[in-house]
Amino acid sequence: MHPDLAPRNASCLLFDWDGTLVDSQYANYRAMAAVLSPQGVELPQEWFDARTGTSSAEMIRTLAGERSLRLTRPVEELVADRDRIFLEQAHTVRPHPEVLRVVEAMHGRIPMAVASGGARHVIEATLRHQPFSDHFDALVTRDDVDRGKPAPDIFLRAAELLGARPSRCTVYEDSDEGVEAAHTAGMTVIDVRPYTGIRPRSGT
Repeated sequence: MHPDLAPRNASCLLFDWDGTLVDSQYANYRAMAAVLSPQGVELPQEWFDARTGTSSAEMIRTLAGERSLRLTRPVEELVADRDRIFLEQAHTVRPHPEVLRVVEAMHGRIPMAVASGGARHVIEATLRHQPFSDHFDALVTRDDVDRGKPAPDIFLRAAELLGARPSRCTVYEDSDEGVEAAHTAGMTVIDVRPYTGIRPRSGT
């Protein structure tokens, strides 16, 4: 385990999913690009990468607003199709090695949860293919709370399920929205981007 990723004085560990535990960025991008193409939208990967941490629905609404798009299908249908396309390649998603070492080292020593803005059924299906599939005590997703990141709800719910005070939780994150959510929740945050090859956005 890299020393900078080691938790200190934590009662529980909370891990974001996409980009933190698993390297799913390109698979997510391909799924989103495929679902938007019939809408006449060419999705630049740079635009997509810059919005890591937002939900699929929020991303589509943002894109539609920025480009004044008139979508021919409801956002919920587009998201469902995006999820279906992604799940067809879920078995190709692999863990980030440095974060995997943290999970393996702390398994059985401290409660851990996945706390993600993604959809529960997508994470559960992808988790089955991971070497740490049985290492977590709880899974909290965007489906379980009223507000997604950067609101703190997902992390606060995960801490509640693990019976830990927020101030004693350490969060592993890879997005600006996630880091903000963890800080708002009063938790310690470890930004994994320097160790996963993901470049933080400017201003972070």
